[in-house]
Amino acid sequence: MIVEYPKDKYEDLLPLFSNHKYLTITINSILKEKEGDVFVDNIDNPQIALLSFKVLEFIVGDSENEHAEELLKYVVENRMLLFPDDKWLELVKDKLVLSPYPRTKFSSEKLSIERCNEILEQKLPEGFILEKVDSKTIQKLNPKLAPGFLPFFKTPEEFETKGLGYCIKESDYVVSMAGSSMPIHDNKFDIQAITDPAPRFRRKGFASIATAALIKESLEKGITPFWDADNEISSKFAIKLGFVKPESYTAYICSKNKLREKK
Repeated sequence: MIVEYPKDKYEDLLPLFSNHKYLTITINSILKEKEGDVFVDNIDNPQIALLSFKVLEFIVGDSENEHAEELLKYVVENRMLLFPDDKWLELVKDKLVLSPYPRTKFSSEKLSIERCNEILEQKLPEGFILEKVDSKTIQKLNPKLAPGFLPFFKTPEEFETKGLGYCIKESDYVVSMAGSSMPIHDNKFDIQAITDPAPRFRRKGFASIATAALIKESLEKGITPFWDADNEISSKFAIKLGFVKPESYTAYICSKNKLREKK
């Protein structure tokens, strides 16, 4: 039977989830922060598991496990779902209504401080400044940007101590921000970059400058930032910053879980 896994043992699941090839930094951060919910087939010796956190869900293990279909009952609708291999797709095809969600993973191996400096030579329009993000900035964060960062940190102070970010401000108003999408672990993190959609803030290079500053400090500190894109614009932006080796993959959105009706 499927049972909920105790949060104080989440880090014991890291080897099991190591079979995931994509968004691995996110998975590790969730488990090390003891966030979300995990369901497994056996607490003492789990062979399959579902990790659920906010808008993300990750399944891991062998799809031929006798409890695999029961585990699928815990998949929540309208979240981004990743499988460790294509064998799970065969199992779920009559049970979950899935829509493909194409994404692209990039390598950080060619990132350089020199490239960051080139971007940072671009002058900001008058009235705008580049600043490192602190807890006070997070407390007053533009509500149009907040959903990209606040749900993944418990407090503004936690972002300052466990995260890293840079922003572009007009007075005290944050118009663009680039930062770690979750608390940093093992000197690695995924980047999240968002700019206020108001037309007067677009095409000013704000996201490029904020992200370049973020990458530069990261490299100086021996921390590696990563990029995972969900659209072509994001992919082109990643290449501009110096990310290389784009690798396409597919996540899924489950619009209907037929098994939950039987749960």
